[in-house]
This record gives sequence, C-alpha cells and structure tokens, in this order.
Amino acid sequence: MSFSSAAVFDNPVNEKSKQELSQVLTQVTRYDEVSGDFKQVKSIKKLNREFVSTGTFLISKKSGIVWKMQKPFVSEMTVSDEGIFERSANGTVKTVSTKDSPVFAQFSKVIQAAFFGNLSELESRFSLYYEKTQNGSRIGLVPREAAIRKVVANIVMEMSENLDKVVITDGEGSPVTYEFTNHKRK
Repeated sequence: MSFSSAAVFDNPVNEKSKQELSQVLTQVTRYDEVSGDFKQVKSIKKLNREFVSTGTFLISKKSGIVWKMQKPFVSEMTVSDEGIFERSANGTVKTVSTKDSPVFAQFSKVIQAAFFGNLSELESRFSLYYEKTQNGSRIGLVPREAAIRKVVANIVMEMSENLDKVVITDGEGSPVTYEFTNHKRK
C-alpha cells in the first residue's frame, strides 16, 4: 500500500461521510457503460518485481467488467454474475463459475460491488473508509470475510468525475494498480 493511499484507512465512514460517499458513487457510476484504456502494474513482493500490462476496459451494468489486455500479450478477462472468464491469445477459455466455487462467487461479487459503486452491497461486504482529496475522493475497502481477505486484503479507489485508479492489495501484501484513462461514457 502506498503512503498516500494508506491515509484513507485512518477515516472510517461515519454518517456524514457516508452521505458524501453515496453522492460520489452515484456520480461516478451513473452511466450504463464506461470504457477506456488501462495500465496495470502488478507488484510481486516475493520477487521484488513489477509487471506492466496495458489494454482497454469496459465496466458495464449489463455485461460486467471486461479487461482486454493488449500488451505484453493479448488476453481477455470478464467478471460477471456468472463467474470469471479468461480468454488467452490462442482463444482458449478458462472459466471459474460462481456455481462451482463459493469463494470465487464472493470474489466476483466483491469486485463488481467495488466497480459498480453499490453502497449497500459495499457496506455488507466491506469495512468502508473515505476521504476527500485534492482532485476528488478516495475510498478504502477492507473485506469483512476472512476467506476474502486471504485473496484481497484491501482495495483503494481514487475518483474524480471518473474512476481513475484502483489499487487491489492481495492477502500477501502485493498490490495491483489499475490506472484508467480516456474514459468514454454511455
């Protein structure tokens, strides 16, 4: 967790900040679809290395979340109510169905709640933290369930009028940072 994002965890949501958070989430998630470009930086603490990927994203209330990686290799991942689907460059599809794996069902719901800004779902699944920043807002999410915390220790979301950055720190403390640019809204 970077120093700048750690400060959000000093600000648990209270009644006043909950109203502000609700307004921010409503503004950022008011569109049925948001697409654009992303840069993913995955830090592996054990290896002391970073891996960078770039591509496009689609956050759709109808279809779920779709990541189309273009570099360093082509692949696609979709997170939806039905599960998590990965398509490799050769067309092979790997599926983790929410019906077959309760942990992945919860993980899928957690990711969708975070990206779709569903406050009641977020409250039921996370301890919430919120702070205003110079350019917008920052939200901190800590999963309530221990099984989920083994996969996702916490999530920090930075937003202005768009979702600009998400840092997902895994259970071993390694962060994956997503930066979103060139937003197109429908």
